Amino acid sequence: MNQLTSNHTGNSLLVFFIMFFVLPSPAFATGPRVTTALFSADKSEIHAVDFPPFVSSDVVDGGAISELVNTALARGGVDAVISTHPIQRMVRYYLLQEDAMAVIGWHFQLTAEQKKHLILIPITRLPEKYFYYKPRHPNGLMINDVSLKGLRYGAHKGEDTSTFEKAGVEVQYGRSIALLKKLKNNELDFICSPPKTVEWLLDRYMSDEKENFVSTAGDAEKQLFYIVFNRKHADGEMAADKFNKALKDMVNDGTYGKIVEKHLGKGDDGKLYLRRLETFK
Repeated sequence: MNQLTSNHTGNSLLVFFIMFFVLPSPAFATGPRVTTALFSADKSEIHAVDFPPFVSSDVVDGGAISELVNTALARGGVDAVISTHPIQRMVRYYLLQEDAMAVIGWHFQLTAEQKKHLILIPITRLPEKYFYYKPRHPNGLMINDVSLKGLRYGAHKGEDTSTFEKAGVEVQYGRSIALLKKLKNNELDFICSPPKTVEWLLDRYMSDEKENFVSTAGDAEKQLFYIVFNRKHADGEMAADKFNKALKDMVNDGTYGKIVEKHLGKGDDGKLYLRRLETFK
């Protein structure tokens, strides 16, 4: 299924020039886009933020969440392709401005009015932990209302940071890898992220620094990861019904669990498998 997950990060400029000089003017619609759906006329497009190892073309079968979504779409007879984007606001743009059939992600912070036109289906719940850079905080870091004032927190776009802001924390936003680099460069004090994401990114980009990135005791709040279907899209409601039924069937017949186990393994044993998973392509 890896061919169903496209990555918009690396070849955007090249694709843009191809679109500009080859494709007809309707391909440019409203606003900037680089999309595989233009080259797959029969497929609807489902937009997602690149979020390894869960959603990414750098992981076999696009990652655990991508494979779950693709399997449910295939079972439900929904003909769609997942397109990944580097930043969250691009995904929101396609959902709210261009009425895309669906998007995948979290931290959407949708208003009550926006939700009237959307169908949110939870795919999984991702545990998160707070991480800090040990050389910066050699005695550890406590995350509580008393100790936070004056610290700098790295957040993902759309994340609810109101509690930190009330506690006197400076909030900066960025992608996961950018936040990790800011931790190392002493531009941030702590971030919140799924441990699997931190592990994957450090293995790939900062393997010699892995021991310096430490998580605090206990878990942060678990976050729901959704697929959001758009009622404004001609096929949105029908696709949502088909997908929801297929996903429930996958849970009941064990397919869901097998896919998660394939990507994440069982317990601690899954960590090594996750790090090496991409090598089995």
